[in-house]
Amino acid sequence: MARILRHRRPLAAVAACLPLAAGLTACGSGSAGSSSDTLVVAMWTNPAAVQATQAIDTAFEKAHPGVTIKLQTAPTTAGAWPALQSSLLASKDVDVLAQFAQSPTKYPSAATKIQPSGTAALVANKQFLDLSSQPFMQRFDPATQKFTMGYQGGVYGVTTAEYVNNTGLFYKKDLLAKYGLAVPTTFDEFIGDLKTLKSKGVSPVFVAGKDGYQSIIWFGIYNQLLMQDQPASSAVNVWMQRDQQFWNGQQNWNSPVYQEAAKRYEEVMSYIEPNAGGVPAATASGVWATKADDFPFFVDGSFDGNTIAQANPSLNFGFFAVPGADNAAWNRADLAPDLTWAVPTWAKHRKLALEYLDFFTQQSNYAAWIKATGSVSTEPAVPTPSLKWTDWLTTHAAQGFIGTTLPWLPPSAGNGNPAGGPTLTDTLPFGTEPLAAALDKSASAYTAAVKG
Repeated sequence: MARILRHRRPLAAVAACLPLAAGLTACGSGSAGSSSDTLVVAMWTNPAAVQATQAIDTAFEKAHPGVTIKLQTAPTTAGAWPALQSSLLASKDVDVLAQFAQSPTKYPSAATKIQPSGTAALVANKQFLDLSSQPFMQRFDPATQKFTMGYQGGVYGVTTAEYVNNTGLFYKKDLLAKYGLAVPTTFDEFIGDLKTLKSKGVSPVFVAGKDGYQSIIWFGIYNQLLMQDQPASSAVNVWMQRDQQFWNGQQNWNSPVYQEAAKRYEEVMSYIEPNAGGVPAATASGVWATKADDFPFFVDGSFDGNTIAQANPSLNFGFFAVPGADNAAWNRADLAPDLTWAVPTWAKHRKLALEYLDFFTQQSNYAAWIKATGSVSTEPAVPTPSLKWTDWLTTHAAQGFIGTTLPWLPPSAGNGNPAGGPTLTDTLPFGTEPLAAALDKSASAYTAAVKG
């Protein structure tokens, strides 16, 4: 598993606890609980993660008599999760709130006059507790936690999940074997495989185009091109330099690297399932899993691996990173630190919320959770689980780099502004606009926004 720094801190010994179902353990005195305590926990919908979290919640309730956990969930599509989060924040009715992990690029330099937004704004405005001194944080690599939720010396969340999002591709092992193909390692090999598969009458690539999952290919390719010939440990410097160059006018959306990425993206998109524009993310993994004789490749993050396995337990499938570059060594997984638990400063049950995070991150409970979710482990003492579809990931994740997607956006670039990059649902083959033209439009919009 890639890390900004690879220092490791040993996990303190975990006391023997009462065994529960699914490998969970119940520990805790229950001192924070009373008959009226309802701990509100909120996270976005990922079926495997929600189910695994519910198992931990049940174990926590058993260890804390009188405590009830109310788990609130919403899908990340169609604005449902942001709407739920906004409602919970406005009503101050949540104790443990899932956030997407951040990075240093979310806090632009003062010279830009850009104010942090989203999670970064909540952190900067001290809306979350600083967890850096909590004993359970000793179970984690401090450098990684500082990278994902660090700000001005504090750490405002605990990152428990890491997936391969951008660059993510699932594949059906039996279909590739049927046509004499191996997992491609370069872009030319990948396109060659797609051509072969299409000539055999199958639709090579399945993607949830309705919800924009084609961005996994777009971001994945250009991040690999930006990182080519760079060690994984240089990722943060690469992204910060890219942001600064965008801001100074030395780089823009129509710079050569993005033009090249656009050509490669459109070439891959020419092999997608013809009706992909109408495929929603909520059902895509299940459809792909049950259609064993078609769609050899599926564009999706590794967070859906166990969901696929549940949808079709007999499916022989694997996962790898899209090879967007010409050199096999450059085609590494774009790692995405993901689900991060934060505790609002105004939470009604702060002490109980911290006990919950301690319970969640205990070695046995956390090991069961990452096995159920297919996450890369963020606890050094807990190995990333070996599942039937994670063979490539287990071997190659350590060479991956922590990725990013967008440059600093000027204050005038609101939602929907092309300065933030092209909207892929509007570009070919989902819309009518060539991606190259969209890049030019985005470049002009970005320049205007910086000057404005």
